[in-house]
Amino acid sequence: MPVLQPLHIRTDPHSGRKYHASTTLPANTDLLGSCGPYSYTIWKRFRNEVCAECWRYEGGRRTFLTLRDDEGLGGLMPNGDAQRSSTTAGLWFCDSRCQGEWVAREGVEAVDLLRQLEAARKKTPSKPKLDAGGQQAADGEITQEVAERAWSAVRDKERSPKEVRKWRTLQLEDYETDMARYVLLALYRRHREQYRNHSTSRKDSTPGPQSEEPTPTTDDEPSEWKTFASLQANELQLLNACPQILQHQTRIYQLLKGLLGSRAAERSNGSSRSSSVAAEPQPRADNARTREVDDSACGCEEPHLADLVTIANVRTILSVDPGNAFGIWEVPLMEESECLGFALYPVPSFFNHRESTLSVRDARQPRLIFMVTADCAANVRKEREGRALRFVTTHAVNAGEELCISYGHVETMDWATRQKELLEGWYFECRCGRCTAEAGGSAR
Repeated sequence: MPVLQPLHIRTDPHSGRKYHASTTLPANTDLLGSCGPYSYTIWKRFRNEVCAECWRYEGGRRTFLTLRDDEGLGGLMPNGDAQRSSTTAGLWFCDSRCQGEWVAREGVEAVDLLRQLEAARKKTPSKPKLDAGGQQAADGEITQEVAERAWSAVRDKERSPKEVRKWRTLQLEDYETDMARYVLLALYRRHREQYRNHSTSRKDSTPGPQSEEPTPTTDDEPSEWKTFASLQANELQLLNACPQILQHQTRIYQLLKGLLGSRAAERSNGSSRSSSVAAEPQPRADNARTREVDDSACGCEEPHLADLVTIANVRTILSVDPGNAFGIWEVPLMEESECLGFALYPVPSFFNHRESTLSVRDARQPRLIFMVTADCAANVRKEREGRALRFVTTHAVNAGEELCISYGHVETMDWATRQKELLEGWYFECRCGRCTAEAGGSAR
């Protein structure tokens, strides 16, 4: 008999997909097992204090980090030692085990791609525009029409190969570069999945010595990407909360298009590299292939990373971040824990947080505003083990009951304290079920 899964997804017309218990679940039930992120970024402030693989952080100490980037891997990068020391990929590792696990999963070429991004980071950040009152100036309301017009202008410019070549010289601010790392790792993850699927399809479609019929081919479109891209998009909500992010996003796209549409061809044509990972795919691009391809159309003979750098794909990656990303918090989690970055876990993102949609600003990243939802009486808790998350029931849950996780560190506070903490620290008024019920009681 098939084993009954502890949870299943239901779709609500108002709150979308959400997990419900398939059967009565006791406390401490592990609902999904160990879940790894599809993509992530560590904020620059913490980059040389956090292991890029296990996300170990020791309050700012750095002595446990012993390896940087591709050190000790036999000179896999095409760059010389002088350039490697001056422009790093922003990766530190506890030891060779963490380094090897990162390279095996992300791909050795990702180290060089991240190094190119770091070379595009501005050495001196630009000062934000301030209005007459000393506040950061807003750029006006962003409607869907405004967003489409901005991206259409970028699409028009990229028809010129000369314009795309100019984009490779763009310099990004810290926020833009950190977000570009998240986008790049997501694109490269999809590229590697697509490459493996393509290789399997090509291999399986060729009859073997004992075969009379060819094996059916697999779908070229990676299933992990499908789940990732199917998450609820919150592009317009994000841009309405912080209009200047639209300009940041278009610049991120332009730089990635410039780098992968021109430098990638030179890099792959001019280097022959060994790899500790079997059948490591090498991203390739050429200027004749910088056309934008439909997300579902991957009919080229062999997948190219440059073909995945499209406006549609980059907008998808950026729009599923708000409302679905999990903060990478220092553990053990305490009131003073640092938020080291964020990660996107596609399957756990279907955990709902009741009915409350909230605008949040991280004080450590003043330009980053994102949408989250919250529940102050959750029945599921997150447990982080390195980069992996586990989701465990906090108490017994009845069959059919919705499974919810919590946002913040406010579960033990009374209603008034919770509201004050969330409003002052995160710029929102919580209206989850618990807060709504307790607000009614406080009014009486």
